[in-house]
Amino acid sequence: MTVVLARLLPYAAGLLMSACPSVVAIASGVPKPEQLAPGVYVVTGAAENAAPANHGVVGNAGILIGATGVILVDTGTSARQARRLLADVRELSAKPVVLAINTHQNPAFVFGNGTLRALGVPILAHRDTDALIGERCMRCLKQLRLALGEREMEGTDVVRPTRTIEQSTSITAGGRTIDILYYGVTSAPGSIAVYDRASGVLFGGGMVSMDRIPDVKDADIGQWRAALRSLRAIGAARIVPGEGTVCAPSRLAELDRYLELLPQAVQAAYEQRASLAEAATAAPVAAYRGWALYDSIHRRNVEQLYLRLEKDFLNTP
Repeated sequence: MTVVLARLLPYAAGLLMSACPSVVAIASGVPKPEQLAPGVYVVTGAAENAAPANHGVVGNAGILIGATGVILVDTGTSARQARRLLADVRELSAKPVVLAINTHQNPAFVFGNGTLRALGVPILAHRDTDALIGERCMRCLKQLRLALGEREMEGTDVVRPTRTIEQSTSITAGGRTIDILYYGVTSAPGSIAVYDRASGVLFGGGMVSMDRIPDVKDADIGQWRAALRSLRAIGAARIVPGEGTVCAPSRLAELDRYLELLPQAVQAAYEQRASLAEAATAAPVAAYRGWALYDSIHRRNVEQLYLRLEKDFLNTP
């Protein structure tokens, strides 16, 4: 089904232009958009945990400029970051933002929603992502205020999507046609990818993390690996991960391999009777030590899977 959203907004380019002068000066160190194809840009976040030095810009955001409007793929960690994105859009095009998409619930991708909603921009997500935002994001916002400070998070609120989907669909907005790809519970409930047909650029959202250890807390690893195979089969020109380095589709095999080796390593450590405290040391995936946040996120991944094994054992009759 193709849904035509272009020209549905009650405001014009002038509203976006008039909103942007209130933007604070772009903070030093905050990345600027990089062009991947005609009308397609990525703002690449730091492969780090959110901290004052990186202004919380730790997830990637996409900008798609069509004949009549602009689509944003993810909205950032704060209202301030969303305003920076809008300022970037203003430098690239006078066309209005006609759609914003939340690819998943991670706080680095959804806390710019309020800024976009205030401008009348529709915000689209899967219904499960919408539910997770409602369940978790108030707690996440408190944590980000502590990590980044009140000034960086000023004006940031929990704002849920204004439109939800339940399955894969195609959308034409701003003169660009995109495919929204959903494969069930993968990296998290509600994770979606966005494929821009004209350029062949695929925004992988939470399903793709490259050169940065992925977080499996909410994942169904089996379905996630199957989704990666489906994404690779699309034959995209380039893939923009939710976190990490823009890459060729062939590199999805590296992410898939980590997701294959991780449960095996945890299972081996569990069978060797390693304690939870010992599990991360007992379950290395050595080939990925060079990926960002290995020490912290891999440890957490091991602990998550270990606890699942323990729960399954305790619940076995």
